[in-house]
Formats: sequence, structure tokens, C-alpha cells
Amino acid sequence: MDRGTHTTATALIDAVRERATAARVAEAAAFVAVGDWASAHTSEEVVGDPITVLGEWHYERDAEALAGDQFLELGGPGAPVVAEFCIGEVAAARGCSFDAARRLVGDAVELRYRLPRVHARIAAGEVDVWRGRRIAQTTRTLTFEAASFVDRHIAYVAHKATGPEVDRLVAEAAARFDPETTEAERAEADGGRHLSIELGDVDYADPLTGTLRGTVDVHGTLDLADALDLERTVAHVARHLVDLGCDQDLDVRRSIALGEIARRCDGVTTLDYATADESAESDQRPVQRARREVVLFVHLDQAAITGTLNGFGPGIDACTGTTGIDLARLDTPGAPRGAVTVEQVQTWCASPDTTVTIRPIIDLNLDDAVNGYSPPDRIADHVRARWPRCVFPYCTRSSRTADLDHCRAYDDNGPRGQTSTTNLFPLCRRHHRMKTHRELRTGRRWTYRPTHPDNGEPPNALIWTSPHGQTYLVDRDGTRPWTPPDET
Repeated sequence: MDRGTHTTATALIDAVRERATAARVAEAAAFVAVGDWASAHTSEEVVGDPITVLGEWHYERDAEALAGDQFLELGGPGAPVVAEFCIGEVAAARGCSFDAARRLVGDAVELRYRLPRVHARIAAGEVDVWRGRRIAQTTRTLTFEAASFVDRHIAYVAHKATGPEVDRLVAEAAARFDPETTEAERAEADGGRHLSIELGDVDYADPLTGTLRGTVDVHGTLDLADALDLERTVAHVARHLVDLGCDQDLDVRRSIALGEIARRCDGVTTLDYATADESAESDQRPVQRARREVVLFVHLDQAAITGTLNGFGPGIDACTGTTGIDLARLDTPGAPRGAVTVEQVQTWCASPDTTVTIRPIIDLNLDDAVNGYSPPDRIADHVRARWPRCVFPYCTRSSRTADLDHCRAYDDNGPRGQTSTTNLFPLCRRHHRMKTHRELRTGRRWTYRPTHPDNGEPPNALIWTSPHGQTYLVDRDGTRPWTPPDET
């Protein structure tokens, strides 16, 4: 690419950024205006608790008003009711259907009155409208106190929070501020566990001749720890089937593995799976009970362990300050992430076949280094705890499954301590490739470096440079375009 073409390409990217920024600012201003319009058409009445269906009026109370304008419950508990007919003005102004306008006004009301911190960031142009609306749509059924809890915890990261992260926080808020319902739902979920092998629904390859296809469907709902046990064992046996000469694809080998597990199971005992070289001796080996070796990363608050808040009161929730259930945070690769009750963790750990491993708390203020290329677990865990996501601009992939990249390339003949917590950063595989390999068209690649606070740059951050010279600042609060201090 010659110099002139590169200049043109850079100008095009600059135009994309400028127009995208202008569009976000305009959309935020329009959204705030919708909230202002709705606020001007409210009454002194607020939505009760529990809330009715979105936009539903009270038939018994307002039966005589059905022929005219009426107030609708568009937000969650504590939000004011909004006049129905004012939504028609919004629909006409935006050129959309009444139902779409009603959803828009409902989200604006929810954010304005129940999520004020997130609303303020939207008004300031710091959070995209679609992100704010996504949050509002998940909090509408929460109590006013639970919605405030979500607002406090999500506001400062609302510009980068993913849908699953929002859902987990909302679920935690519901659990903390409505513990009775949470316990009832957990008990109901436990009672809903099942495993079905549909032997009565065998498929026929040819219904006319009665030829069986020879496969059946298996489905069920398991406890999380049991499911992880099963997944580990199925994956283990499926890998060993390759060593034994099975050339089927992975899905087929997993189905075969389940049958192998069943045939090798004797009551509650299981056999260790031998490799091809050891298979001849497997019949003579003693049967051993397999121990549960599920790895769960569980984070517990001190109050959950001691049962007190600041030393006072049993069973006090550290977040609500009232008596309730204690929650733990589950953060395990390959498993659902979110809050679980301490009682659930106790159930998993109470099994006589469970191995419980307690790891020390990682002090992120201390640095560590080794001389080899591959980092040990303590350094890998440190880096992933410091950077929970891939550090490429705007990437949301978890660092738990990311590669650990040497920011300064590892040199076999270089100084000692190159593999360190200050030189390793998590990159998902796609962005690791983009950092390592050059673009075909430009011949350039993405590069990054740690910031230098002595030069007026923010601490604990990274500065990325694209193949076209665009720069971005990435820190633990997210990504934003970056202009060097000497160019401002």
C-alpha cells in the first residue's frame, strides 16, 4: 500500500469513527427527550409491587376509563404511571409502531426513575442507548431496592457490560432482595432434575419395512456439579477412543463414550480408562470408585463464612444489611457463571467423593516473574484475575479461556524474568492472531504496549495501535479512542 492510499484509508476510518460518534450522541439526546416527554405525562401514582404486565391497566379500578386516555404501568415498582395517549405522539415523531414506541417509553421511564446512574451516563454520551435499554428490560420485575442495587453495581461498567453479565447481576439482586423466592426456585429446580432415555421412540430408517435406525434420544436436567463430572468423564473417554483406533468425529465419539461408561460401571464403582498399551491389563485391575474432581472457582464474602456483618448478627446479607441468604459467585470455565447460594456450595462439598481445594487470595498489587516461556498456574491466575477479559479493544471474551501473550516478545537469549505478570496479557485466539500476523493489504499488524504514567498516560492500561494508525486505550473499565497528550 503506497502512502497516498494509506492516507485515504485512514481518512475513511476517521470518518467512520466521527459519524458513529455523532450518531450515538444524537440517539442519546433523542432517548433523553423521550424520557422528558414521558415525565411530563405522568401522575402522582407509582407502580406498585409486584408489577403488572408491561403497559397493562387495572381493569377493575379504571373500568370507566377504558374508552379514553388512561395511565399505564410502563416501568417497574416505584416508577410513575404514564398517560397512554402520549405514546402516540412519540410513535408518530419516530415513525414507528405504537407498540415499539411503548417499549421505548417504558425503557426510558425505567432508566430515568429506577436506574438514574445508568441514565445519567446515557445522557452524557458515555453509554450506548441500546445497552441502557437492555439493562432496563431485565430490571423491570425487580423491587425498587433490587433495581437500585443493580444501578449501583452496573453504572460504571454499563458501557461494556455484556448481556450475560447483566443477567447474572439481575439474578443476584433478585436473590438478595427476595430470598424466599430464590430458595423456593432452587428447591423447585432440584425437584425438576431428571434423565430420560427414549427407548420407546426409536427412529425407523424405513417405516414401511420396519427397519430400525438404531439410535435413541437421551436428555435430562442434572445438578451442575454432577453435569461437570459427567462432562469430564465423557470428554476423557472420547479422547481415549482415538488412541484405541476410533476415527469417528467428536460428537459420535462422545455418544460412544457414554455407552462405554455404562458398560464399565458396576453399581457406584467405575474403572480407570487405560490407553491402548494398557488395555490388555485392564480386566485384572481392581475396581475403584471415581472421586469427584470438579473444579469450581467460588468467591465467598467474609459475611457468608462467618454469618455476621461487621461481627454482628447471624445470617446478615452484607449487601442488603438485613437477614437473608448468603450468596457465592461461581466463576468456572465451561460452566454457567453467576451467583449461587452458600447452601448449594455446601451440598456440593458435602459429598464424600468431593475433593475441596482452597487457593490463596491473589494480591494483584504484587508482581511475579519466572525465567521460562510458559507461565506457572500462579502467574496465569494472577494475570487473568487482573484482566478478566481479552485486552483487545472492545473485546468481551473471558480471559479464562484466552491465550496469554508476551507483550514484549519472548527472547530465548534475553534477560531473566520475561514471563511476568507485567508482560503477560490475555488475548482470545482471534485477536492473538491479529496481533501476531500482518494484514494482507497493509502489511501491518495490531500492536500494543503498557502505558507510561510519567508521560501523562493513565496507569494500569494498554495502548493499542491499528494497522491504519488508529489508537485505543484499554483499561479495566473498557476501551476508548486515545489521543496522545502531546497531540491534544
